[in-house]
Amino acid sequence: MRHSCEMIVVDILPIVRKELALELIKTHNIKKSYVARLFNVSGTAISQYVHGSRGNRTILENSPLYDDLMNEIKLSAQRLAAQKTEIINELCGLCAFVKRMGLVDMVYEEMGEKAPLRKCLECPNKNLDVNA
Repeated sequence: MRHSCEMIVVDILPIVRKELALELIKTHNIKKSYVARLFNVSGTAISQYVHGSRGNRTILENSPLYDDLMNEIKLSAQRLAAQKTEIINELCGLCAFVKRMGLVDMVYEEMGEKAPLRKCLECPNKNLDVNA
């Protein structure tokens, strides 16, 4: 069984980053090069998000909770566009939101497993209780 942080990094974070990048670029008219610097990735990575060759897992998109996640992503993009926050704070917040709303559990269930962890021990926000 994979650790929940690994599941988030492999299965969920690329989707969240793709949607966040698209929101910043399309809604807030932020240049791809700025988004790349903000995310600390290459311009190629951002282009792959935009053109759909990265972050295209349907595991979240098919969830009934996807609209709730997209609303959170839009709020994160607004804060980032207004330069009121840092990308790490937004990604940690979105990670906690994904856990809290049960999307991680849903991914485990699709794999025939049970989610093992309720606290992020490796998160920069140490021991973030996702149930709080």
